[in-house]
Amino acid sequence: MRVGELAREVCASAIAARVSSVLALLVSAATCLAALLTVGQQAAAEQRLAQEFARPAARTLTLTDDNNSSLLSSAAVDTLRSLDHAERVVALGTPRDASNGALGEGATRVSLIVVSGDVDGGITLAAGRMPSPGAAEVLVSATAQTKLGLAVPSGVVETTDHRQWSVVGRFVPLTPFEQLEGQIVAIDPSPADANREVRIVADSVASVSGTQAAALAILAPNPGDLAVQSAVAAAATSASPTAQLTAFGRSLLLLILGAGAFFIAVVVLADVLIHRRDLGRRRTLGITRADLVTLVALRTTLPSALGAALAAGAGLAVAAARSLPIPPEFAFSVAALATITAAVAAVPPALLAAWRDPVAVMRTP
Repeated sequence: MRVGELAREVCASAIAARVSSVLALLVSAATCLAALLTVGQQAAAEQRLAQEFARPAARTLTLTDDNNSSLLSSAAVDTLRSLDHAERVVALGTPRDASNGALGEGATRVSLIVVSGDVDGGITLAAGRMPSPGAAEVLVSATAQTKLGLAVPSGVVETTDHRQWSVVGRFVPLTPFEQLEGQIVAIDPSPADANREVRIVADSVASVSGTQAAALAILAPNPGDLAVQSAVAAAATSASPTAQLTAFGRSLLLLILGAGAFFIAVVVLADVLIHRRDLGRRRTLGITRADLVTLVALRTTLPSALGAALAAGAGLAVAAARSLPIPPEFAFSVAALATITAAVAAVPPALLAAWRDPVAVMRTP
């Protein structure tokens, strides 16, 4: 049978067998929808978790020199910036108090901190201009500007050591350097004093552990020289439960598809038994066994595909309304699996119909 003839016959046969077509559509839709609202929600949660771990905050390694051991020098920062998986390295000096130089004693004090390294990865300019490297110029955050009583990001601030700094602009901190909000920032590519803190943002969560080991090997040969804070422990803790959740989701998906395949097989078996004389007539008129199997399987697959597509759309809408959207690619994959499952489940009853003796079938009342 030619492809065009087969396609027309499949459509005509599916329309003629309305009851079995509707049942196949409903079973496939129910299978797809059940998978999306259970395993799909789990996939959405896993995707959200993966996005959280992909954020810079989850990829940040913080090294703090609480002992003033001068381990975090400008040379050390330059070495850390050369690490393969270091996306950006920002060094922070020891904060010092500063106040509006025009107000004198008693003015509100704000922390001033010297920033070096990949400064563009820690702050972005919102107004004014960037300070000249090494010059006595600073940027203020919006909060610091308000505390200092500056109408515009311009003026002079004075630190407790009576050093004066010119305010040349306003900055906005980037993730994960939100701690700089409310502070004054000075930029120095090679600060005279050793840095108190260095933050390394790795290029991925998987590389945080290796980056931490490399950084400590370079900076702190003795354990305890530097305080270390990173998301490595949290990532390791969540890895095992996440793997177990993924395995459970796969098992549940297989169970749902298996149940759908069983009901599809029952529907197709009932259909071929009810229409056995029609199928036997086709055999006596010359249709081959292979064409008959293909006809029965495809006339089941056609409404099943329609039902899976409708269920995929409904599942996406329901999940979006529940504020836990399912990844569209997952929904399409489940719809395809439900359709393939229906096609495969229709084959055994189709083989039964194709291998029955057409003469005996036609003689059966």
